Amino acid sequence: MKAALLCVPIALSACATAPNVPSRSSVLTVDDQQRAMVAASDVAGLDRLAHPNLRINAPGGRVISREQFLANMRSGEMAAELFERTAEDVSISGDIAVVMGRETFTPAPNSELGRAFGAKPLQRRYTNIFIWQKGRWLWLARHANVLPPVLPTARP
Repeated sequence: MKAALLCVPIALSACATAPNVPSRSSVLTVDDQQRAMVAASDVAGLDRLAHPNLRINAPGGRVISREQFLANMRSGEMAAELFERTAEDVSISGDIAVVMGRETFTPAPNSELGRAFGAKPLQRRYTNIFIWQKGRWLWLARHANVLPPVLPTARP
């Protein structure tokens, strides 16, 4: 009987450190997975990751719904030749996580951003918001904007 009682605290402590609890590292992992899915045009993966209420304030200057985003990914309106990201800040409040940072995004030539800016690397700022539901992060919202080119400093 004593042996059984000793196992209970061990089992409970193992549950507390289970990998499916919200953590900074799990948010950073899903943030990078979202980036990789966009880079690979993985619409099925993005469909699984996107919350039903996903909203994106897109760098093209419009707010789009989950359905519009997935349709744009399918059609190639949103497509990348290269997509790199550096997360600079992570904040978790209850079941909401916010990741902010910078991106280098090279749009595909025939995509919306490719037609607007050319197929050249664009520097962007981004914010991704995730919500923890049923033991996993879902992508809830995003804002991304293209930074203006850095102008050389004038010398006096």
